[in-house]
Amino acid sequence: MFIGFKVKNFRSFLHEQSFGFASSSDRTHESTHCMRTGMKAVPRVSKVAVVFGPNASGKTSLLIALATLRDLILHSTSYSDSQLREIHTPFTFGPSVDQPTEFEIDLLLQDVRYRYSMSYNAERVTSERLLVYRTGKSQRWFERNYDPSAQTDEWAPFSPSFNGPREMWRKATRPQALFLTAAAQLNSAQLAPLLYWVEHCLEAVFPSDLMDLNRIAAHIRDEKFKARLVGLLRSVDILVEDVRIAEQDPVQEEHGASRGIAKPLANNASGALIEFLYARDGFAPLWMHSSFEAAGTHRLFALLGPLLAAIETGKLLLIDEFDNSLHPLIARFLIQLINDPTVSRRGAQLLLTSHNTTLMDLDILRRDEIWLMQLDPERTSILTPLFRASPRKRELIAKGYLRGRYGAVPDIGPTGSVSTTLRSHAGTDE
Repeated sequence: MFIGFKVKNFRSFLHEQSFGFASSSDRTHESTHCMRTGMKAVPRVSKVAVVFGPNASGKTSLLIALATLRDLILHSTSYSDSQLREIHTPFTFGPSVDQPTEFEIDLLLQDVRYRYSMSYNAERVTSERLLVYRTGKSQRWFERNYDPSAQTDEWAPFSPSFNGPREMWRKATRPQALFLTAAAQLNSAQLAPLLYWVEHCLEAVFPSDLMDLNRIAAHIRDEKFKARLVGLLRSVDILVEDVRIAEQDPVQEEHGASRGIAKPLANNASGALIEFLYARDGFAPLWMHSSFEAAGTHRLFALLGPLLAAIETGKLLLIDEFDNSLHPLIARFLIQLINDPTVSRRGAQLLLTSHNTTLMDLDILRRDEIWLMQLDPERTSILTPLFRASPRKRELIAKGYLRGRYGAVPDIGPTGSVSTTLRSHAGTDE
């Protein structure tokens, strides 16, 4: 169960910004939208959160930050110097460019809370700490901080509750690597749940990922999964009878191209393509390959794979530009799936970015599930929960947002000034 995340000095984030699924005391949709944790500090967390804001405000960067931390935790022991430099992308204006990037993640796994923080620059890991809460009091299992004057790591004493050959793990940790990664790969049983969650229960999906239906091809071979997938498509009025992977026939493809038929948009490595079966009264059923499907159908089909996997395994799924090319009612339907306790029973969570203000509906989202991203005067990203603006329970959030009541909207210049600028450029071209 994902509780929260912090980021500092990463891409458009200069100052520390915090995101969290922790629910407020508001009882609205409590039985469907919230999950109980058993903790006094964070009694409930939400299943869904949506981040709104202008283009280029930092919404995508928030998801990339989580994906970057995931990659660091899973692969830091194998990073070369150049690879670490490549993933160090600090805020580039001012002295921050030479400062470390900082991440912190907060999780509840099997009734144990983990708060893991780390920082790194282009040369090495500069700090790392893991706090574990089995009761109300934290245990500091490990902590390291780089001392630039001594050019060495300073290690705090390991917690007596953290077992195993800790000194061996410490000596095996290179400056560019995380101790968490090294110890887990050297068979630390206590760190295994944390590493398992990062590897198997955190997935990020970006628009480029959804352009290729190949991501879902493996799932289609599972008949039970495919049946659920087809059922969902039919639930949103896409009346597909069946889906299959069909081997590409080079002769037919060449013949089709000569007749002006579009090539398939999604092929896998073996040259297979995805086909959809349609039926109509009075006609034989017809298989049609994916190039005949609309962009919205492609995106929905590719999106349903990770969404169903998240529901079945209890993942945290990050989706950038969630409802791009989707009808607003379909976007609402997908969010309702996660919040339906009869459908999503394993604790799946969604962190989405969107421009679709029809989702700013208190029948769909709680007030604490709407987040706003905007740039401050320094042109750095600032993330705030809508709840901080104290909207009323019956308030028309979308209407207020578009009128600029909560901020996080583009500052568009007057039409007259834009027209003058366009005319002046047109005159220059002449």
